[in-house]
Amino acid sequence: MAFIKRSLFLRLALLILGGAGLVLLALISLNHFDMRRQLLADQRQLYHTLADAAAARFDLNLQQVQQVVEEAAILFAHQPRTRLGAVNLLEQILRRHPELYGSAIALAPQQDTVDAGFRILYSWRAADGISTIDRSNPQQDYQSDWFYLPEQLRRPVWTDPYFDADVQTLMVTYCVPVLVDDQLVAVITGDLSLAGLRQRLGALELGSQGQPMLVSQFDRIILHPRSDWEHRETLHSLIEAAASDRDRASLEQLRNALRQPEGGLRFLQIGNERPAWLYFATANLTGWKIGFIIPEQQILAPVVVLAIKTTLISLAGLLLLLLPAFTIARTITRPLQKLCGCAEQLAGGNFAAPLPAERRSDEIGRLIDAFGQMRVDLQNHIQQLTATTAEKEKIASELAIARDIQHSILPKLFPPFPQRAGLDLYALLESAREVGGDLYDFALLDDDRLYLCIGDVSGKGVPASLFMAVGKTLLKSTMQTLQDPARTLEHVNNELAQGNDSCMFITAFCALFDLRSRELLYANAGHNPPVIIEEGQTRLLEAASCPPLAALEGLSYHNQRLTLADGARLLLYTDGVTEAMNPQQQLFGEAQLCQLLQSQPARTAEGCVSSIARAIRQFANGAEQSDDITLLCLSYRDHAAAGETCGHNNQSPTSLLVLTNHLSELPRLVAWLEELQRKLAWPLEVLQQLNLVLEEWLVNVISYAFDDTQLHEIELRLWHRPNQIRLEVCDDGRPFDPTAQPEPDLSLPIEQRPIGGLGLHFILNSLDEVRYQRQGGRNQVCFVKQLTTTVNS
Repeated sequence: MAFIKRSLFLRLALLILGGAGLVLLALISLNHFDMRRQLLADQRQLYHTLADAAAARFDLNLQQVQQVVEEAAILFAHQPRTRLGAVNLLEQILRRHPELYGSAIALAPQQDTVDAGFRILYSWRAADGISTIDRSNPQQDYQSDWFYLPEQLRRPVWTDPYFDADVQTLMVTYCVPVLVDDQLVAVITGDLSLAGLRQRLGALELGSQGQPMLVSQFDRIILHPRSDWEHRETLHSLIEAAASDRDRASLEQLRNALRQPEGGLRFLQIGNERPAWLYFATANLTGWKIGFIIPEQQILAPVVVLAIKTTLISLAGLLLLLLPAFTIARTITRPLQKLCGCAEQLAGGNFAAPLPAERRSDEIGRLIDAFGQMRVDLQNHIQQLTATTAEKEKIASELAIARDIQHSILPKLFPPFPQRAGLDLYALLESAREVGGDLYDFALLDDDRLYLCIGDVSGKGVPASLFMAVGKTLLKSTMQTLQDPARTLEHVNNELAQGNDSCMFITAFCALFDLRSRELLYANAGHNPPVIIEEGQTRLLEAASCPPLAALEGLSYHNQRLTLADGARLLLYTDGVTEAMNPQQQLFGEAQLCQLLQSQPARTAEGCVSSIARAIRQFANGAEQSDDITLLCLSYRDHAAAGETCGHNNQSPTSLLVLTNHLSELPRLVAWLEELQRKLAWPLEVLQQLNLVLEEWLVNVISYAFDDTQLHEIELRLWHRPNQIRLEVCDDGRPFDPTAQPEPDLSLPIEQRPIGGLGLHFILNSLDEVRYQRQGGRNQVCFVKQLTTTVNS
């Protein structure tokens, strides 16, 4: 089947043969049904004629029997009633009328039988000739229908079929009363053998399977293909005893039809349920129904034979049609096959492949001409596309170089000042296009002052990137000279505004951070206010709104001051963060940014920036962003605090616990924390959080930190203040910084997430601050938990 689908030649040939076959099938079907209808009508007419003829012949035979018996009755009434005369009369009747099987003369019971010499004489056609006997049981005969009915009715009658015990024959009888002076003298009969009647009806041309049927006027079965029904059943009794509803319906159909004088019907035969036809007529003298049961298979046999012959002839015609069908299909598909080969070479780049040399004006010829024109057009299009692609690749290469140049002027080595303990700084820029207009910058102007800047150029693409490069260079060089944010912005604004025919501008936030005093001196040129995160709280920095740079010469900018708490974080960002959009055209917004920072207070600068960028990507959900995304995060702790991870100005810890690297030590941890909770009156939920955090951390340290099976000590130190708990865990295992680990993507289904990371995610999000340092070959991790209510110290 798949080969046929791939071959147009075979499909065309099969379509031609199939079409011809369908036409022949339609003609054969129409001819079959027409012949079937005509044959059924002819057969109906034929068997109706046979039934009418059989009924007329039966009536004629009955009339002859009636005439013979009635004449014999007249003769017997006027001759001496002697045995010899009666025997001669009976034998004479049988010799002259061969249709009669037998005849009887029965004297009336009140007649004198002494002079007559007999009571009931009966003559019949025996195997060796005509025989005459005296009936063996006259009293029984007088009670039989053939004597009783004419005696009582005083007129000739036909009896229903009956079985005569003396001659062992099934017969019907015509009985005539012999009346003298209105007195019954005798009854003379004429008998017809039903066996002879079956032979005469069966001699008709009913075919190999046709059978006669004879039903009396009282629906008694006289003759039937089912011999066990004859003279024993009526149609009514058969209906009552029917084995199934289908048999009952078929018998009722027969009974209803036989109430008509003549007709024909199709019915299902009882027993084999094969369809058959019944054609019948009525014998007028008796009211009997003479009919013929003809199986439908026999009637339709000529139609079936003719259909088989027609089908064989049609199949032979289809076989003869194979050659012209294949020839026509080959004529159509040969140029298409050549054209297909040419198309394959063309797909391989051979535009010089020869087309089929066909001179045709039909659809195939037009297709070849169109393909040739397409080849020329395609060759021209490829040449144009090659030139366009080369130009685009050149532009893309130039844009890539411009992107590299743009990024090269931005600081991207982190951590930028490893020699400055406690300084945590990280920045990220993601351009919406190959190049963008966002900028950030930072530099140590001297040992104690850190320059910070972030900006956003109006517009996108190459112009914005060039304007950004100029602005970034001017801002840094001017700040190194003036070392004042407001004066720097004023100078840069005047420089950029001169000759600014493109009317571009830059929003910028410029600041100086004093590492000794933690004072932030800053000025804002129309930029988004930074976010401050300190002591577990998040807020926007209050910054005076001043015009952006390059908008107009002579603008003034103002400095503002703010002292940051030890360990506080400062986040600078561009409007690409808050204006990031999802497919529903909703903005990320400042509220969601602050909420995200509030929920992750323990992050490092890099972790903070990475989590924000990841949250924006999840929020956008594949939607294309229209603006650059730039983030810069700063956190600083003074030298003393940076040298000691958790201690309070070198104060001794409130409590100390030393464990070994065995999981069996964990109950000691639980008991230690419960004792501290009772002593220091922590809230119960604080105890539960600390217990879960430390147990999770220690299980990971014990399971993964050590490469050998030696005993190692794990020290836990706790400092307690009324509003804060600090815990330091120290071990000599392999280095591991929990604050530098990537955050797990919780939006993925569980089965798609990488193993691990959820425990660390729980720790970082359960505490207010987590810090790490590696000192003296030991890991030092500090966990900070703020207390919302004052407790006893």
